[in-house]
Amino acid sequence: MKYLILDISNLLYRTFYANKSEDDITIAGLAQHQALLTLNKYYNQFTPDKIVMCFDRKAWRVNYTKSDECVSGKIYKGHRRKDMTAKEREKYELFIQHLQDFEELMQKHTSVICLAADGLEADDLVAGFLQMYEDDNNEMIVVSTDKDYIQLLRYKNTRLINPADGKDRDLNEWGGDADLFMFEKCIRGDAGDNVQSAYPRVRKTRIMKAWEDPLERVNMLEEKITIPDPQDHTQKKELVVKELFKENELLMDLSKQPSEWREVMDKTIEENMADPGKFSFLKFMQFLGKYEMKKVADNVGTYVEMLSR
Repeated sequence: MKYLILDISNLLYRTFYANKSEDDITIAGLAQHQALLTLNKYYNQFTPDKIVMCFDRKAWRVNYTKSDECVSGKIYKGHRRKDMTAKEREKYELFIQHLQDFEELMQKHTSVICLAADGLEADDLVAGFLQMYEDDNNEMIVVSTDKDYIQLLRYKNTRLINPADGKDRDLNEWGGDADLFMFEKCIRGDAGDNVQSAYPRVRKTRIMKAWEDPLERVNMLEEKITIPDPQDHTQKKELVVKELFKENELLMDLSKQPSEWREVMDKTIEENMADPGKFSFLKFMQFLGKYEMKKVADNVGTYVEMLSR
């Protein structure tokens, strides 16, 4: 089987931030149009047996980082949209509501397999799908601009395509080793997701030495660092590198989610694979009309096979 797997929320949100000056209906139409064009492009390029779309929900990671269990004290993605004005925030909330229309269309009125569950991000479900269907006879083509997905190249017969330039991502910088990629990632943290570095300003040479030498790795992880307290920047926190490293694995390694969330991942995938929707030409045309997607409507025949497969 050949599967085309899209981190669809990633594609939709990128259009919002690129067109923030437009009204919410226009942005939603542009985002949904771009998502359908991207889907159609890769469907025609790869002719997959099945299409899988993964959607974001508010992540379990947020609740974890707000809890007393959190070592760093930094709220996962807590800096996102904090600088929005009240008007911009209102527009964003309306945009999210429009995306629910798109998700409902794809879930209920096409045969595309749509994966979403409260508490899970799209990347949890993309990773869960690869883990569940990894097989020598299956081909997996993942489409996302998120560089963190490079870790998914650890799974058999998986390609990762960046739709921003149409090129494949690879592990060449890490010698083809996804585990090395994740080791460096968990040491460095992720400013974009507000994940604390386990060892701020560490050099790449030190990371490589720790990776190659088990004793050096132990020594590095046992060191202590001092960081500003996220809740009170006038104060400092002293932490052990390995404590932050372990937390970063939990937050960023898509094979290390808590067991209760892995159960939700598996259940969501199994249920949707067993019961895909059925394509409705009428509902699709109504949706295109609502969001004034005339170019798609004028070429609707090119989408029918893809959405009814």
